[in-house]
Amino acid sequence: MEEIKNSEEKKGFFKRLAEKIKANKGKTIVISVVAFVLISAIIALCCLNAYVFNRFATGIVPTDEDLEAVAGTYKRVVIIGVDGTGGYPGEMLDDDEGSLPNFKKLFVDGTMTKNGTKLNASLTYEGIAVYPTISAQNWTSMFRGVRPPYHGITGSSSNKELSEGKQPNEKYPSFVKVVLDAHSEAKAISSCTWDAVNNGTIEDSPRVIKMNTDCTALDDIVSGREELTGKGAAELTKEIRDVTAVDGFADPDYNLRDAVTVQRIIGSTTTEDAEDYEIIYMHLNQVDSAGHSYGYNKQAYARAVSRVDLLIGRLYDAFDGAGMADDTLFVFCTDHGHRYLQDGPGHGGNRDVEVEVTFAVSGKSVKQGTMGKYVNTDLASIVTYALGVKSPDVWQGRVPFDTFTALE
Repeated sequence: MEEIKNSEEKKGFFKRLAEKIKANKGKTIVISVVAFVLISAIIALCCLNAYVFNRFATGIVPTDEDLEAVAGTYKRVVIIGVDGTGGYPGEMLDDDEGSLPNFKKLFVDGTMTKNGTKLNASLTYEGIAVYPTISAQNWTSMFRGVRPPYHGITGSSSNKELSEGKQPNEKYPSFVKVVLDAHSEAKAISSCTWDAVNNGTIEDSPRVIKMNTDCTALDDIVSGREELTGKGAAELTKEIRDVTAVDGFADPDYNLRDAVTVQRIIGSTTTEDAEDYEIIYMHLNQVDSAGHSYGYNKQAYARAVSRVDLLIGRLYDAFDGAGMADDTLFVFCTDHGHRYLQDGPGHGGNRDVEVEVTFAVSGKSVKQGTMGKYVNTDLASIVTYALGVKSPDVWQGRVPFDTFTALE
């Protein structure tokens, strides 16, 4: 009986509600429309914040006085671009503080050069990639200082197009071109395992040396012609090839190619008769390869990051040994992270592990500690500031707060 009574009461409630709605039909329609608009606005704002607003740079635009003050501090900027690393170095160091000794020495703790110069480190593991979290979109934004709708490298096939030589909107020049235009004697060198940065992102110039580490270069190394990559390449590449066989990457040569990429930079910049370059860039791809094959946070992914750490140590030791570390700004950057294996390996979406990126700088004018908000469009402004060059007004990037002691 109690159940029947409750059922009748419910029916009565809904009947009365229907009568009230009918009696106030006009008000009900207005309230419904207002509620729909408000809910839609809230959803739209949440989407804009997730995909647009949080990609806005919020740092510093250096003044002419700031640029005059920093001029001459650095002779060169060395950029270590590691594809697909996300914020993972921070997780590795949280789990095992000794896991990435070279990265930690240079980009976390800071270090002392052999000549007695203290290099401070500023970094974040929570930098923000532009959307979508695809390599072509992000590396172009990093070099060109603007988000994808502006530089024009967009779409799901952007990686292939950039690799085949598609050019970004020339209205937004890369930091390489900006520095070379400002310094008439300046030169740049770029050594890449992934060729799209050289083929599309960086403009061609007689003063820009571009080297892509392709299969031909690997064959040359394996056959014993070490002169293409510099002294010591054969020993290092053999060690890395041995580890590759254990991990079983989809492309087992990527880690060997990364070693060659770095060795080419060492051989071209730190030897006694080497050219002096203001911008030195290298693009390493084995971490991204591991992410695509195994997903974020898997053993093979961690091993790839560890092998990159070995290359960072080899690179820094070469610069310090040549007496070049004192007046160099070292930069570590990445374009995006990767999804976990259970979510389907890869990237392109807006999950935290895809969006968050590691970014770090090390140099004598760097402010030790954690930098302010960094987005991938900021790299260009950081490079030009360090070399005392004014950034184009069309750039959207900034120099993050708490990165350099002279910028407060």
